[in-house]
Amino acid sequence: MSNKNKTTVLKVLIERVHSLKNGGKLNEAIRTAQTAVDTARRLIETNPDQTLDLITSLELFGDLLRESDNYADAESIYIEALEQTKLAKLDNEQLARIKSSLASVYDFNQYPEPAITLYLEAIELFTKLNPPSELDVANLRNNLGMLYKENGNFDSAEENYMKSLEIFERILGQKNAELAVVYNNLGTLYYSSDFFAQAREMHEQALEIRENCTHINSTDLGQSYANLATTLHQLGNNEDALQRYKKAISILENSLSNDRETFAIVCSNYALLMRNLGKKRKAISIEKRAQKLLRKQT
Repeated sequence: MSNKNKTTVLKVLIERVHSLKNGGKLNEAIRTAQTAVDTARRLIETNPDQTLDLITSLELFGDLLRESDNYADAESIYIEALEQTKLAKLDNEQLARIKSSLASVYDFNQYPEPAITLYLEAIELFTKLNPPSELDVANLRNNLGMLYKENGNFDSAEENYMKSLEIFERILGQKNAELAVVYNNLGTLYYSSDFFAQAREMHEQALEIRENCTHINSTDLGQSYANLATTLHQLGNNEDALQRYKKAISILENSLSNDRETFAIVCSNYALLMRNLGKKRKAISIEKRAQKLLRKQT
């Protein structure tokens, strides 16, 4: 087969991958993406100028593997893609995407140092675009905030969350789900550092946004009520905390099939507060009801 025909076949394969993915046929898309990568690898054996096609195929294959939770294979594919960028001039946007994707794999696998390095490199590349890809930067800043929090680097975590907030609010306005996520993460950061008053403010902001969003994940809304309840308890406002817990559980019950773990944790915290208030029988009742509902979902 001539190189020209191989190039045409590769383009057809890539188009088919996109079509299969858009049609929800993930396994078929992965298989076709593997074929596209193999075709691209053979193509550059005789025509190194086609390296960009290999990088594109690898990125697409890596994204599909990551979407299917195959993080180990996705990691090796993204690394190969980055190795190939040494042989071809890649535009900053694609390079930033690949680096941020590999960073997310390291992040998921709990390798914070390489994840942080790649996130920072991707942020720099997205910032240099004309115009800058600010929403990508905001999402990566939020990811960095979580990593720095896990590493105990409070100042860096707070700084990245604040930068993420500024971008989301400026571009998307004050009532969007992305903004609520960052407010929630900031609240968790302050709570873990014993800044309970600040944590309350952040969780109230997140809850207000989520209550007013048209399309909001009910689990996220229930989580906001629960986070606020936990913070109010630390501030000694137990009556309001109990009300928020009740609301959280009511919401999470309706989405129990989607998130059993969050429901179980919130019920456990609610029961613990009841015990701390001397209401042992009520605590037992909460635990028994939670166990009953969770068994129904198995």
